[in-house]
Amino acid sequence: MIKLLAVFAATVALPVFAAPPTYAVSGTIAGADGGWDYASVDVSANQLYVARTDAVMVVDLATNKVNDKLSPAQKAHSVLPIPGSGALLETDGTTGLARLIDVHTGAQRWAVHVGEKPDAAIWDAPLKRAIIMNNKGGTIAILDVATGKVTGTIKMTPGLEFAAVDKRGMLWVNNEEDNTVTPVNVKTMRALAPIKLSGCDGATGLAYASTLDKIVSVCGSGVADVTDARTRKQIASITIGKGADAAIVDNVRGIIAVPCGDDGVLEILDISGQSVKRVAAVVTEKSARTGAIDPATGKIYLPAATFGPVDAAGGRPKMVSGSFHLIVVSPN
Repeated sequence: MIKLLAVFAATVALPVFAAPPTYAVSGTIAGADGGWDYASVDVSANQLYVARTDAVMVVDLATNKVNDKLSPAQKAHSVLPIPGSGALLETDGTTGLARLIDVHTGAQRWAVHVGEKPDAAIWDAPLKRAIIMNNKGGTIAILDVATGKVTGTIKMTPGLEFAAVDKRGMLWVNNEEDNTVTPVNVKTMRALAPIKLSGCDGATGLAYASTLDKIVSVCGSGVADVTDARTRKQIASITIGKGADAAIVDNVRGIIAVPCGDDGVLEILDISGQSVKRVAAVVTEKSARTGAIDPATGKIYLPAATFGPVDAAGGRPKMVSGSFHLIVVSPN
């Protein structure tokens, strides 16, 4: 993905880019029933990956052909393509393993225990390391994917969700239990003071708007809180739909897309100007709470399914048989 550079000197205005495109649902792709979590797109392989309850799902974006079981999994949470490797890192919530999977054959190259309930995983390009957030264990694992070894562990608190690295190399991590975002110095292996997110309940998805040098944390309660990465101060709170679980950044087109599963909308936040602004909400479907973007086309892929009513005991509603699919949202 091309990164647009901004000038942040006090005497120079931020660059102004063309307004972002409008978006609309353009199709669906059927898949096998079952739960899901994060998704990602591997541009070099032209494939979409979805972390499923029992497997890694892959979609060939040239043909929309689906392989529901590229590799088995036990409550997969993240599916992270590793640049230049032909491999995918999957986090296994049940076993506590991170596994490196060949993107062509699904064969496992290695597996290593990284912590308790590993969840979100991101790639730190300058460090050439994967960074894994262990949700239940409350630790961050730094992983050398070339050797399959954990090179460092940072102690935090339970509830760690998504993360991103800013232009200074600072790691930012959401915590869904105490509703904070915390800057972490990976080089010194030290967490700095957490920043409380206002109006937030369930801080999950996070994106870094590199053009603005801002961190956007989305919360299930229906807000997107904006933090200045330089000053480490929260500067805005934007009302969005409820049930968000991901923030999908596209610095090329100047947007952050936020799928809100409770309200069934995809919120579009404009980051092409001098601040983060909500500009549109695309009607999708209830349950569409995570997703991934193809940087080459701008298409956004959202896993979704139809669910029945909550049972009398208050348990989770059951998925309607044959209803799992990917919603395709395209720029106009």
